[in-house]
Amino acid sequence: MKRMLCLLLCILMLPIAFRSARAEEETTVRVLLSTNGADTLTVRLSGKYAVGSKTVTGGIVTAKIKDGTITLSHSSAGVLKTTDTVTRLRRVGTDASTILTFDNAKHGTRKYYGDFVFYNDGGTMRLINYVGMRQYLYGVVSGELSDSSKPDFLKVETICAKGFALAEVEARKSKYFDVYDTTTSQLYYGFVAEDRNTIAAVDAVWDQTLRYNGKTVKTYYSTANGGQAITPRVRWGGSSNDGAYWFGYDPFDLLGSSKNTVLTIDGKTPKNMNAALYAFLLSKADAKEIVSVDRLVGVYDPSNPSGTARYPSELAPQKRWDWTLTVKDSAGTRKQVSFSCTPAEVKSAAASAATGSVCFAVHTAKTEWKLVWGVSSGHRAGLSHRGAGQMVKKGYSYVDVLKFYYRGATLFDADGNAIESNATFHFTYEDGDDPEPSATPAPTATPGSSAAPTAAPTPIGADYDVIVTAASLNLREGPGTVYAVIRELSLGTILWVSGESGEWRRVYDEASGRTGWVHGDSVSYYEREPKPRWEGVCNADDSNLRTGPSTNFNKYWAINKGDPVYVYYQSGKWYRIMDRNTGQGAFIWKNYITRGAEVPDVTPGDANGSGDVTAADAALVLRFLVQLSDICDEGLLAADYTRDGTVDASDAAAILRHAVGLE
Repeated sequence: MKRMLCLLLCILMLPIAFRSARAEEETTVRVLLSTNGADTLTVRLSGKYAVGSKTVTGGIVTAKIKDGTITLSHSSAGVLKTTDTVTRLRRVGTDASTILTFDNAKHGTRKYYGDFVFYNDGGTMRLINYVGMRQYLYGVVSGELSDSSKPDFLKVETICAKGFALAEVEARKSKYFDVYDTTTSQLYYGFVAEDRNTIAAVDAVWDQTLRYNGKTVKTYYSTANGGQAITPRVRWGGSSNDGAYWFGYDPFDLLGSSKNTVLTIDGKTPKNMNAALYAFLLSKADAKEIVSVDRLVGVYDPSNPSGTARYPSELAPQKRWDWTLTVKDSAGTRKQVSFSCTPAEVKSAAASAATGSVCFAVHTAKTEWKLVWGVSSGHRAGLSHRGAGQMVKKGYSYVDVLKFYYRGATLFDADGNAIESNATFHFTYEDGDDPEPSATPAPTATPGSSAAPTAAPTPIGADYDVIVTAASLNLREGPGTVYAVIRELSLGTILWVSGESGEWRRVYDEASGRTGWVHGDSVSYYEREPKPRWEGVCNADDSNLRTGPSTNFNKYWAINKGDPVYVYYQSGKWYRIMDRNTGQGAFIWKNYITRGAEVPDVTPGDANGSGDVTAADAALVLRFLVQLSDICDEGLLAADYTRDGTVDASDAAAILRHAVGLE
């Protein structure tokens, strides 16, 4: 009863967020900040703040909870408040320099606008940032994207972040917070003054909202969908806002990673397909020659080939592919044959190197199909960051990108006016009357954007990524020093290689959207989605680990002779490794590592080796990170759930989301 009374009192004390689409009426978002359960929190003040009737300027506020009581003290004013429920540090100053600084347990030292609320949650102190929607979006876009991203990509993220947060605010009116500051909701970094491009993008579109049937769309998004966008209903069940979303083929996402595998089949000239695939189909058809491919259909559930709303027939990964071919037998007789096979059979015969789990067949033109093994990251529902980035590079506006992923929704400005897109998308034969794949960016300026975009010179058929290993490197207009310099690239810049000429590499620079040439001696191979290959052991003491594959990169720490590692890939004369003592990823001079056995296959997330991915695995990862528990070798591999080559708190969060059915 006492706990319920405290909760009711808390609700009465915390003001209900005022929600409006008007720019002058900002919604308040209540963000639960990461404190790692600390019983003492320190906040540095810049400017004037108040607790009740007491006002302080600058200094440090310390919050402690003991025996269920929260005490707020100021470095010079003494005790400000003692409570067993909730208290609020309220922003009084109005200038931009009035800001709070807090050492966030997940994100490091961060600055925050708005107010801080200290809440007693059954004896554990929680810290909530009450912040206006626009300031909240500054922090999310800074957390989710790089400030060097193209302006329209930043605008896309702004609209998506707002839709998700606004839907959470509207759904959680009775709780003491609306969203987490981690990927459980959205990454929220507070206010990053240096992210000027991010701030400008948010300012331009923050008061625009995606709506469906008059309601805010809860705009789910993920890192990558592997070539097939799915809806919330497909991912989690239910039907709320499902009609706002797009389900289908996403070639933009596939364009964003060299890890995806795609086999193209021209039904009119089947001999032009992958040779191993052609041989496999000949064997299945018991034929001497394939004259044409007449039909190819992929099925998710062979027992229900017509599919359902929750599980569409073409959902990936598909379990069966049905073929109809016109062939010639050994006697030269032409006939039509039909048969079925599994994607696993085709992969074994013709795509053994494919690593993607998003496997499907798609009819892209009247007589063309593609077999796809796409690499995904995250839950796949809604917008793909990877795909959206590629769309913007190709000249699509932020409005066009939103139309592609949220086709049933409409974007409205603060005055309730619809913002339309003129872009059309015909990537499959079923998309429309046009039998050929086509995509057309909007030809004129889109409301809400500054001007009609022009297509950037994006490379076609990129082969791999490289990282700049020189302190600085000139991006040139051609393969030689006689060509003009486009711009100077900094150490650590990731580039997309699409061609070579002698010692020079033709690259695409994502930050500037420019294609140019760099010398091969100043770049090294780089994997954005690394995968452990084999075990290794350090053979020298004080072997430095670095942030990148050259001595120009900063040192992380050193490992010693006998320390075990996992090796992911080679980049020039460096190995990308994971230190098995700490789970941290880094680069090391390859001569310092002696090769061992191949790494075993593990179930991602099963850190404790129980055979299932549960909340206990997430807890074990967190205990390992704070050095309270050990993880066995195979468990460490499994703990890298996000597959970025490092075991950290994001892995624990992702494992927990998977365990409770959110990912």
